[in-house]
Amino acid sequence: MSRSYIVKSGDTLVKVSTKEYGTYKNWRKILAANPQLTGRKTSYDGVPLLYPGDVLVIPSDVEEPEKTVEKTPELISKSINPEDAAEDEFSIFIDGKLYGGFTGYTVKMSMDSLDAFSFSAPWEDDENLGKVLQPFTFKECAVYFKRKLLFLGRLLTSAPEVSPDSRTINIQGYPICGVLNDCCIPVSKYPPSYNGMTLKQIAEDICAPFGVKVLFSEDPGAALDKVEYSIGTKILEFLKKLAEQRNFVFTNDTNGNLVFWKVPEESTRVVFKEGESPFVSCKVSFKQQEMFSHLTGFTKTEKGQRALQFTYENKLLTSKGVFRPTSFVFEDVKGKTELEKAVKAKAGQMFVNCCSYELTVFGCEDKDGDLFSKGMSVSVYAPSAMIYRETKFQVQEIEIKRSDSEGVQTTFKLMLPDSINGTIPEKLPWEKD
Repeated sequence: MSRSYIVKSGDTLVKVSTKEYGTYKNWRKILAANPQLTGRKTSYDGVPLLYPGDVLVIPSDVEEPEKTVEKTPELISKSINPEDAAEDEFSIFIDGKLYGGFTGYTVKMSMDSLDAFSFSAPWEDDENLGKVLQPFTFKECAVYFKRKLLFLGRLLTSAPEVSPDSRTINIQGYPICGVLNDCCIPVSKYPPSYNGMTLKQIAEDICAPFGVKVLFSEDPGAALDKVEYSIGTKILEFLKKLAEQRNFVFTNDTNGNLVFWKVPEESTRVVFKEGESPFVSCKVSFKQQEMFSHLTGFTKTEKGQRALQFTYENKLLTSKGVFRPTSFVFEDVKGKTELEKAVKAKAGQMFVNCCSYELTVFGCEDKDGDLFSKGMSVSVYAPSAMIYRETKFQVQEIEIKRSDSEGVQTTFKLMLPDSINGTIPEKLPWEKD
């Protein structure tokens, strides 16, 4: 994780790089993480000058990120002993120390966004705890379930609430890479120039100043011909747009790394049936006005050039004689093959957004005692929710909650399997035979 360095007399960026990394070559990485140096007076070689007392952010060394998501080692702080964690529930370590006594929690895990957590507990006027939960310190933390690491992250919010009857505190946080959801590209990298770079190269360059590693589950694809970044755009918003064109989604792994992946379909782990435990409820949402019969994508061209185009036919509508076309321009796509992939990815997002299922069940584990996970497959039969046949779904997002009134419940956000790739099953859950 990133750390700080106080500049001493005689220090230069090259000297600081050598002290912190063992090589002079990483001075640009330090400069990128310290935009306050931009515009300063420079030495003869163009490197900004440093002054005693300057405080520099030193990003973690992410020069050599892992090449795949498979079997990523769990990088646990040496000060954490997993055996100290609760044997049968969620636990949180802050700065390496275990904190317990939580009366409620919410843990959210998503296959196409970042994980998050919220823990609540009685608030004691304790000086040491007050220092740990001090706002705006972004403390290191680790969330465990049954002594197994879920993810390494940072604390975001410590919100005490006091009334005549109670004193409580709520703490929230997200993975290490969650900072990318809040921040923009640092000004030290302006003007951003990513033309002719692959998605992997772009993501690594942007994430390096934050000490965030970037992982890909498979080849990131060809270089992007033209990439435009608008000032003020959040980093993950920018990367998501590029990832969708390569049919990737992003999430985090247990180490808090940023992971780009294409979610594999797996066999069904659990079957939930209406009227049978642990089934609680199922809510369905259809956004019919956002469903189209034909999606046509165009490449962006200069004046006098002819744009390439590709049309995706949505047979779910055309087979019923429904005509609802839409179109869009891809600014960062070059060539017919790339355009076809980008349009199909757009169709996949349409299916995911237009048809969503929210399933709530008791508990948070399968029959083998494993915690429910993002991307897993489940089968659901709920005629009252227009799921007229036992249907296989893929878990897009999980939210696990514990409260005194409801106990432990899990709410799944479900999507039809492979719909994110622009494919839909021949038989749909709302169709009767």
